Amino acid sequence: MLLDIVLYGNPILRKRCAPVTEITEEIRALVRNMIETMDKSNGCGLAAPQVGHALRVFVLRDYIEHEDGNWTLADPKVYINPKITDPTEEMLRDMEGCLSLPKIRLEVERPSQITVEALDLNGNLFKEVVTGYNARIRMHENDHLNGVLFIDRVDAHSRNQIEPQLRAFKKLKR
Repeated sequence: MLLDIVLYGNPILRKRCAPVTEITEEIRALVRNMIETMDKSNGCGLAAPQVGHALRVFVLRDYIEHEDGNWTLADPKVYINPKITDPTEEMLRDMEGCLSLPKIRLEVERPSQITVEALDLNGNLFKEVVTGYNARIRMHENDHLNGVLFIDRVDAHSRNQIEPQLRAFKKLKR
């Protein structure tokens, strides 16, 4: 089932989300619906608060780069109660966008590599070291779980340039 994506200005996007204490059928259904919503919206990641649930859950599809320079998206992955550690000092700048801030894309600087520990949908703990754009996706989605948006990580000049768009989102009250 497709879920409505919450837009900038909705207070849930600024909340620190609660941990998932039990992986119930409701959580499984939420995850299925989040994946469907992410895919239909042409997103590569989606966090629970973006669909109105203040829970520490996000889904994503990794980018797979092929030798010929083309890329595809991997099968969806689920992250429940994620923890990000060991960010490298090396930083990378790249463009980011967000389904909750449509049509806004800005350059954001993030660590080039991180370690992520989370539960999967079966409650199994997993740990992974991720680099490049795939690390960026995880950091972006994890930020949502802490009430942080990618626009909070840009310089003042970039933020000032998008202020009219942000005011327009707030008027929609979605």
